[in-house]
Amino acid sequence: MSDFWLTEHIRHLVVQPADARLNPPEGYLFVQDGFIISCGVIYALLYVFVMIRAVKDRVLPGTIKYLSLTLAYELYYAFATTSTRLERICFLAWFELDLTFVALALWRVYRPDQRKRIAGEMFIYCITALAGLRYLGYLYPDDREQITAYWTGILLQLPVGWVYVYGLVKHRSLLGHSLEIWLLRYLGCFTAYGLFIWRYLNVPRNWEYVGSFWSIATIVTTLIPETVYPFLYIWVFNQNRNKVKMG
Repeated sequence: MSDFWLTEHIRHLVVQPADARLNPPEGYLFVQDGFIISCGVIYALLYVFVMIRAVKDRVLPGTIKYLSLTLAYELYYAFATTSTRLERICFLAWFELDLTFVALALWRVYRPDQRKRIAGEMFIYCITALAGLRYLGYLYPDDREQITAYWTGILLQLPVGWVYVYGLVKHRSLLGHSLEIWLLRYLGCFTAYGLFIWRYLNVPRNWEYVGSFWSIATIVTTLIPETVYPFLYIWVFNQNRNKVKMG
């Protein structure tokens, strides 16, 4: 019996139909699974740390309304890009964590007179975004709507790091910020991008858009603020410490 007999009985997480038709080797699929699992765990932990910070500091680096778009993304693609119940449940976990974060932020960060209005606006934005994602799926049809999932995903990630950097520079305060949140964001970017780069390097004809100019430009633009963030964080930390000493 082969030493790797177990691989014959393990189902892979997500095998794109275009890739499956090429009968890819087990190594390709297991590396892909590793990226997917790592990305899922890292972003789940990110939500937990962001929620802890929001409850503790009662401050958000940006507006909670932006999460209307991520809620729509996670809900829509939980059904558009999955084929099994287990995949769908795992994908919906992000939606549930995002929804929990929104509820906690509304409770801890915003005043009672603001909560109902903001929640109503977010609901409208979310429904509109769901309709927009559905329309994009009709405009650019492919297996599991992966093209639109990729582009909308990296575009949603693009402003996050810039918002955190802007908040640090503008307010010179660490409220709502932490290095563990940054580290998880940073690792999350690399695992998410790593998944698609792995696919592109091995099956470039199926993932041509990943290596396009606009894709690479978006990834680089996203990583710039994330790379400088810890240096700005330490700078703000030292400034606040010096103020305390002088005071």
